[in-house]
Amino acid sequence: MRTFAELLDRLAFAPAPAVRVRLMADYLERAPDPDRGWALAVLGGGLDTARVRPAAQLALAAERADGDLLRLSLDFVGDPVETAALIWPESGTAPRPPSLAEALPALAASSRQAAPGLLAGWFDRSDAPVRLALGQLAAGRRPPGVTPRLARTALAAAFSADLGAIEEVWHGSAPPYGPLFAWLEGRAPRPDSVAGFRPLMPVRPLEDMIAGGLDLTGYRAERLWQGLRVQPVSEAGRRRLYSGSGDDISFLFPELVAAMEGLEGVFDGVLMAAAGPDGPPYRPGPPDALERRLGRKTVPRRLPAEAPVFIRLFDLLFDAGEDIRALPLRERRARLEARVAGRPRLDLSPLLAIDGTGTLDALGAQGVSVVLKPAGAPYLPGGPPWLVRKSAPRTARALLLSAKPAATGAGGSSYSVALLGDGGPVAVGDASCRLADAERERLDRWIRGHTAGRYGPVRAVEPALVLEVAFNTVRPAPRRKAGLALERPEIRAILWDLPPDAADSLALLAADPAGQA
Repeated sequence: MRTFAELLDRLAFAPAPAVRVRLMADYLERAPDPDRGWALAVLGGGLDTARVRPAAQLALAAERADGDLLRLSLDFVGDPVETAALIWPESGTAPRPPSLAEALPALAASSRQAAPGLLAGWFDRSDAPVRLALGQLAAGRRPPGVTPRLARTALAAAFSADLGAIEEVWHGSAPPYGPLFAWLEGRAPRPDSVAGFRPLMPVRPLEDMIAGGLDLTGYRAERLWQGLRVQPVSEAGRRRLYSGSGDDISFLFPELVAAMEGLEGVFDGVLMAAAGPDGPPYRPGPPDALERRLGRKTVPRRLPAEAPVFIRLFDLLFDAGEDIRALPLRERRARLEARVAGRPRLDLSPLLAIDGTGTLDALGAQGVSVVLKPAGAPYLPGGPPWLVRKSAPRTARALLLSAKPAATGAGGSSYSVALLGDGGPVAVGDASCRLADAERERLDRWIRGHTAGRYGPVRAVEPALVLEVAFNTVRPAPRRKAGLALERPEIRAILWDLPPDAADSLALLAADPAGQA
C-alpha cells in the first residue's frame, strides 16, 4: 500500500501525460500480484471505491482531534480528505497499513454505513501518506489527468504490448486481472474477448499546407459531427455501448442498448442529442442536452424522454461475427447501410459532395468541419488515418464571471464567461482554458484577489476582466437568460488592458444552431 500511495502522490504532480504513463508503467511492472491488479482496477476505472464522502472523513477526524484545531487545519489545508489524513493521531506503534488486495475489495464491497468504520480502522494502522491515499480512494478520487485509457496505455508500455490488443480483451477481464497479466508476461494464452471494445480509427488534423496539394480523388467526405464518439457492440447475445476511450457506458443509455436488439456487429459512430423523437434521420439537438446524460452513476426513468439521444453511424467493423476491418471503406459502408436502414435510435452519416479544396474552404467558411476518408482503405489504426479539416473558430471578447476548479481526477478548471446585455453581463457558457502555465497562474491570482462570493468550489468574481474566447458556433439556449450559448468556448488570451465595457454585446452574435442535418 505504501508504494501505491507514493505513486498516487507522484501522479498528482506529474506535469504531462507521458510522465504519468511512465510512472504507472514502472509500478505495474514491479508491483506484485494481486496488488498491481487492484491498483490497475482503480486507475483504469474498473472499481468503484467511493464509499466515504469527504465530509464523513472529516467527521471521523472530529472524533479524534480538537475541534478548534480541526477547523483551523481545514481552513489552512482546504481539502477535508487531506485534512483528516494529516490530523489523524498517530498510534505510537509501527505502521501496519493494509495491502491493496486487502483494502480495495473490502472497500468496494462495503456499504456506505459500514465503510467509515472500516476506513477509521485502517487509518489507525497507517501513517499520514498511506492515510491520504486511503482517504482519496474511499472518496472515489483518482489522480488528476489519469484516465482509463491512459492507464491502459501504461499497461501496454509496462509489458511492451500492443494497446489495441489490450483494449480488445479489457472488458472481458475483471480485477485483479490475473489472466491479463499472465498473458502479458507470456505465461498464459490471450484471454477471450466477448462484446469487447475494438481500437478506433484515428482522426488526424489536415493542415492547410497539406490541403492545398492534397488530391481528393478516392476520398469520401462527411461532416464532423459534434457529440461523443462511441462504439456500439452487439455480439453473441451481449449488447454494449463503449465511449471512444473504451469505457462501458451502456447503463447510461438503456434505450440505445435496447435498439441494438437483433443487430449483430461492431459499429463506429457519434452519440448525439436529438431535437425530437422523429427519425431516422434524426435532427441533432443542443449538445448540453447530451451532457445531462453523461457522468452519472444512475439514470432517472424520465431522463431518456427528457433528453433523447441517437447514434449517427459511419462505419462497420464486424458484420454478424465476420471481421471486415480489412475490407475497403466503400464495401464496409455498403454493408452498414443494409444493416441499419430504418432502425430507431440509429441513422447514417450522410456523405458530402467534395470536388476539391475549394469545396472544403467553402464549407469551412460556413462553419462546417469535414472528415476525409480514403474510400479504398481498410479500418486499421496503423493504416491511412482519417483526416479532419476543422472550420476556423469564431472569437468574442467576453467577461469572466466565475471560476470552478477541476475536481480531482477530472479535466481542467472551467470559467463562466459573459457578454454584455441590456442589463449588464449575461452568461453565455463555461469555457475551458488553453493558456500557458504562467498566464494561467496570473489568472488564478487575479481571481483570488477579485473574488466577490463563493458558492461551494465556485468563485464568483467582479465582472472586470476581458477575455478573448474562441468558439465553434452560437446556438439557441432557451433556458439561459441570454437565449443563446457559445459552442465549445475556450479562453485563448486575457486582454488585461481592456476595460469591462470593451466586451462584445449579445446583439453582435446571431444565433447559428450547430449540428443541423
